[in-house]
Amino acid sequence: MSKAKGLFFGILAGAAAVVAFKALPKTKQDQLTEKAQETGVLLRDKAYDAAYAAADLAGDVTEKAKAKATELKSQSQEKYGDQLDSASGKLKEITDQAAPYVDKAKDFVSPYVAKTQDAIADLRDKFASEDIELTQDDVDLESALDDLADEEKSDETVAAESTADVEEVSAEKAVDELTDDKPKAN
Repeated sequence: MSKAKGLFFGILAGAAAVVAFKALPKTKQDQLTEKAQETGVLLRDKAYDAAYAAADLAGDVTEKAKAKATELKSQSQEKYGDQLDSASGKLKEITDQAAPYVDKAKDFVSPYVAKTQDAIADLRDKFASEDIELTQDDVDLESALDDLADEEKSDETVAAESTADVEEVSAEKAVDELTDDKPKAN
């Protein structure tokens, strides 16, 4: 109800102001109109000035924030840059040291992966080409386990032989270095 009353009284006050304005002599109306226009121009100019001042203030605050962010960034780089470089170097060292072991592991596992992929491909071909019913008689787990055990033993023998070869070559190099008569240049 109060909004409706406020609107009604506002309309009445506006109508009363228009009636009072029209009741004034023509010279007085012209003076009031001119004064209203001057006040409007003055208010518009002050609004523009306030908007420009706000834009300048926002620009200054933005510049100060950017400067502070740059300063903090440079301080953090100075403070933690050496530690980051050190950690990066250590990580690279560890990666370089682990690379040969990773390669050996890949070489060791790759035959098994290839055999497994071949077996899977064979099974897919068999299942795709015909309907197969597996029974307990068809599955011979003991022979499959024996085959895997034999392959494991042969791989362990190859690994032991290559370790012995590496140790033998290292021993030969050490003997060669000890018996070498020529002085080494640094």
